[in-house]
Amino acid sequence: MRFAIVALLLSSMQVVSPSSALSPEMTYEKRLSVTTDKRERVKLTLGEVTTNRKEVRCALNIAYKESRYNVDSFNKSSGARGVWQLLWGKPGWSLLKQTKEAHKYVLHRYETWCKAYSFHQERNWY
Repeated sequence: MRFAIVALLLSSMQVVSPSSALSPEMTYEKRLSVTTDKRERVKLTLGEVTTNRKEVRCALNIAYKESRYNVDSFNKSSGARGVWQLLWGKPGWSLLKQTKEAHKYVLHRYETWCKAYSFHQERNWY
């Protein structure tokens, strides 16, 4: 009985190689599921909110300095959470939700990720 259930589950699963997962035809979710590198996951997610490469580089610099790309990062002293260390972040937010919220914040306060990164370099927060 167990063998039949396992065989049925395995037959319904789609196996995706890492090289095909990074092809343009693959959805964001599929690419994210096979990407294990934290930086690449954040970079892939940034592609959902901006296509400007310079802006992505600036955003990646902020993410590294804030959390080392750790989605579950938590600052006990301020209560900030996630990759972008959002003060209003919730524990269950996905990387995409965190990135969309951070993107809205950056656009509202700084207009661009590069201006936010410049501010971050001067004050060590953004």
